Amino acid sequence: MANDWLARLKGHADLVQRLVKEIPKALDKPNLSLDQATRLHAVIEKGARDFDEVRELMDELELDESYNRAADSLAKIWLHLSSASEERVRALQDVNDETGEYG
Repeated sequence: MANDWLARLKGHADLVQRLVKEIPKALDKPNLSLDQATRLHAVIEKGARDFDEVRELMDELELDESYNRAADSLAKIWLHLSSASEERVRALQDVNDETGEYG
């Protein structure tokens, strides 16, 4: 299990590659509901938390700098996805507050 972090890092790299294509499209849908946006944000946050665990495993090891640079890049992407989804949730909450609608 010593290389568990490597498999998980690769998994996150693959996942993030798909998410950067799909998440912006989903967030830009005009008919996206608050409930859908909230669930999407929760999924992204779960992925980001899992990635934080990978970083913690990596921090315990002396790794080649290329792995740390890759992890830094992935962390920035997770942060961007999280921020974008959180922004969309807030915008939908504002609209719902103005209209009195929920969900």
